[in-house]
Amino acid sequence: MRRVQRLSFALLALVLVAGMAFGQGTTSALNGRVEHDGSGLPGVTVTISSPSMQGSRVSVTDVNGNYNFTSIPPGDYTVEFTMDGMAAITRTVRVNLARTERVNAEMQLSSVAEAITVTAAAPAVLETTEIQSNFTNDQVEDLPVGRTVQNIVSLSAGVNTNGPGASPRQANPPITISGAFAFDSLFLINGAVTNENIRGQTDNLFIEDAIEETTVMTGSISAEYGRFTGGVVSAITKSGGNEFSGSFRDSFTNPSWTSVTPRGEAKAESSLNQTYEGTLGGRVVRDRLWFFGAGRYFEQDITGFFTNSTTPRPTTIETDERMEGKLTGQLAPGHSLVGSYLSYEIDQTPHCAFGCWDLATMDIDGRQLPREMMTGHYSGIITSDFLIEANYSTRDLVFSNSGGTHVTTDFTDPRDIALGSWAYDLSFGGAWGAPIFCGICDDEIRENEFYQLKGTYYLATAATGTHNIVAGYENFAESRFANNYQSGSNFDLYIYNGIAPTRTPDGELRPVVTQGDVIQWVPIFALSEGSDFVTESLFINDKWDLNPNWSFNVGARFDRNDGVDSAGNSISKDENLSPRIGVIYDVRGDGRLRVNGSYSRYVSKIQEGIGGAIGGGNPAYFQYEYRGPTIGGPDSGLGSFDVLEQVFAWFLANGGTGSTEFLVGAGVPGVNQFMPGDLRSPNVDEFTLGVGTQIGNKGFFRADYIDRAWGDFYGVFTSPGVQVPAPGSDGDFLDLQTFGNTDDLERTHQAVQLQASYRFMPRLNFGGNYTWSQTEGNSDGENAGSGPTTDLINAYREYKAFAAHNPTGALLSDQEHKARLWASFDQPLGAFGNLNLTVLERFDSGTPYSAVTIVPVRELVSNPGYATPPGSVTYYFSERGEFRWEDATATDLALNWAGSVRGLGVFIQGEVINVFDESAQINGSTAIGLLDSFDPFTEAPVEGVHWQKQSSFGSAASVNHYQLPRTYRISAGFKF
Repeated sequence: MRRVQRLSFALLALVLVAGMAFGQGTTSALNGRVEHDGSGLPGVTVTISSPSMQGSRVSVTDVNGNYNFTSIPPGDYTVEFTMDGMAAITRTVRVNLARTERVNAEMQLSSVAEAITVTAAAPAVLETTEIQSNFTNDQVEDLPVGRTVQNIVSLSAGVNTNGPGASPRQANPPITISGAFAFDSLFLINGAVTNENIRGQTDNLFIEDAIEETTVMTGSISAEYGRFTGGVVSAITKSGGNEFSGSFRDSFTNPSWTSVTPRGEAKAESSLNQTYEGTLGGRVVRDRLWFFGAGRYFEQDITGFFTNSTTPRPTTIETDERMEGKLTGQLAPGHSLVGSYLSYEIDQTPHCAFGCWDLATMDIDGRQLPREMMTGHYSGIITSDFLIEANYSTRDLVFSNSGGTHVTTDFTDPRDIALGSWAYDLSFGGAWGAPIFCGICDDEIRENEFYQLKGTYYLATAATGTHNIVAGYENFAESRFANNYQSGSNFDLYIYNGIAPTRTPDGELRPVVTQGDVIQWVPIFALSEGSDFVTESLFINDKWDLNPNWSFNVGARFDRNDGVDSAGNSISKDENLSPRIGVIYDVRGDGRLRVNGSYSRYVSKIQEGIGGAIGGGNPAYFQYEYRGPTIGGPDSGLGSFDVLEQVFAWFLANGGTGSTEFLVGAGVPGVNQFMPGDLRSPNVDEFTLGVGTQIGNKGFFRADYIDRAWGDFYGVFTSPGVQVPAPGSDGDFLDLQTFGNTDDLERTHQAVQLQASYRFMPRLNFGGNYTWSQTEGNSDGENAGSGPTTDLINAYREYKAFAAHNPTGALLSDQEHKARLWASFDQPLGAFGNLNLTVLERFDSGTPYSAVTIVPVRELVSNPGYATPPGSVTYYFSERGEFRWEDATATDLALNWAGSVRGLGVFIQGEVINVFDESAQINGSTAIGLLDSFDPFTEAPVEGVHWQKQSSFGSAASVNHYQLPRTYRISAGFKF
């Protein structure tokens, strides 16, 4: 009842308060040119109407024969051209989300051609310089692809799913766009920013059947969009209409419907999972007030596997409830208001964070993740040439009960510490020991709020052509409250030795700890006060059509950051100017063959994971190198907690946290970790060059080249002799670590993106895209656990002064080739409905990996004055990205039947993913072992003498290291 009351109140508020709005990226534009005998024709009345729009809109062609409609909802439009003495023309066009479509017309004297001409407009492939892809709900329905925003986006050119922690079994893999970090693209749903604050991926704040359309922008992006260096994804949900419509869907999956991988895991037990979705939309008052609502309920048994094992871990029962309500109202002719509210609650029991080696590491009590989002949009036509929009959105996310429940009570008892600690294997991934994080500590809250006010002015002159000028102001605020306890004991362990734990015949884990592994103490000395990061922006963008041959996109964006960390410290007052300049040359002046080029600068916001990294609620870290005897192994009889107990017994016997003898690194927020207050936003410079052509009225082809280079990376700086007293110590010191920006790093991206579509006949359609790309540099800059990371290239430089420490090469997200090709065929069955067959062919070339581990350096360098110089640093025994995992190909098939039963539309959809059960190893172990010491500053180590690849190197250590084998999905339901 509380949720229903809250939803009702929110929707009523959205209708009554005209100051609220529905965010950028939720509308479209339609323009064109009307000619007579090859010259622009002024004074033509142009009327547009659509089932997606309340009422109709009217414009008159200007002195150059051009017309323009902005801020219209995406949908199918009828465009009527009328003028006294001329034969009227009617055209139809699909206007896609966040795109500008063009419909031109050639009018004739009514005495020459008196009949009304009805034609379909050809697709607009280069109406702007933006490089983008668009996917409607109908297209996604036919394709054998998951209907989530992430899966839809992954179809686009310039996009891959190689972000940190990516797995082929993920329903929503991490997205990277045009070579950027996975955390640094902008995701919008109904105009609301849905990026999760830390890792930057979109929250699942949507119901699949409610998604109307999704647009993906990968290059040459308008100045209206900011706070990213990757791309922009904008999705919009349905809005109801004058006619009532609705749907119900029941989707079926079963882990036993998935084949096994070459890893040889046991076939999953049969467990039918069902997802229920329902939508309903219609009118309250025709052409004045529409409503739309949707709901989703999902309870599934998720079958996972322990790390490096074919043994299934306990089934996770995940419940997922989502609700959406949306109202669209016309307050007066030319003035509209749209508002939406969406809630999303998820429960995962038990839960495994970042991979689990054994049962103890799973959070048996589970975690809860409630979310809410509210959006609104006001649009008002002030004059025929001037339109204003006001936008608002807010989103919040809560992490509750996430992590272990054992809290250490006796720091002198190694067994007590062991029960609350975990160990993470850096060679194989995954944790063993206690669950990660603290499940009985404070909830974590992540929020954002967005305001925008913008105006659009249409200017036409005979001398300079026509201008669509958009200018506006934005305020984006992001906040986080978190006391980030890493474990129940405030201790954890990092395993570097490259020796995989083994299992007994009855499944008990036998891990190994050796010298060189690192014990980490991570206490929180100051609790969070909540962070507050605000970006204020001004932007202006002119889409300028000079004449039929030349058009330009000229814009700029000014962003100002004001960041306050969770201890109340100001850490950034950054200001940036981002020019966006593009040009299009229409070869014949008819819109069918165009060449384009652009220069753009994109500037990110201050990332929460960096700007808030050393404020209140963040743990300090003290790293102690383990130098005791080898503990554990297959014949030791020691389980996870037994090994941890002996590790901490050695640690406590050697002084514990009170000794600095084995201390190899330390950072205390606000003490020796310091931000001067001048943190800058990373940025990227982009150049593009492209060509596009329409193929009759049936298709298009477009090719674009993109070149990008990043700057102002996040880094940490240290200097010899610059130290501060250690907290609570008597005479001990810590090295001062200053957080800032560096250009000593490199990240570049070059790509060619090809897109094409062609309808051979009304029932047969082909489409697809291909991307060639290279993402290179020496900064991967992110991980699965914390999103963006600060690079240590400027910290303790004297201990890293050799080329093999951080070479330039292929970065982890690099993928040289990616292709998506599809064909869709409809076969009418008369009274028995329609059968659609769609085939999707996928190709992904292998991603890179390297022969890399840490090597000891402390004894090889004369300490120039550091308190805690590193004991070991990273060493690349191969070129960066020298090795590649296997290329992956797969054929997916969808068979969709739709018919009518007593006037009710019914459908059945079946999908087979990876029809031919093709197998490719797409990840694996990269474990390296050291055989003999060497001097990395002067010696070239020899494989087989100084180091060796472990026997597992390059081999799969998990079922997740193979592409998804053949699997089946089925859904059925009805529509009206």
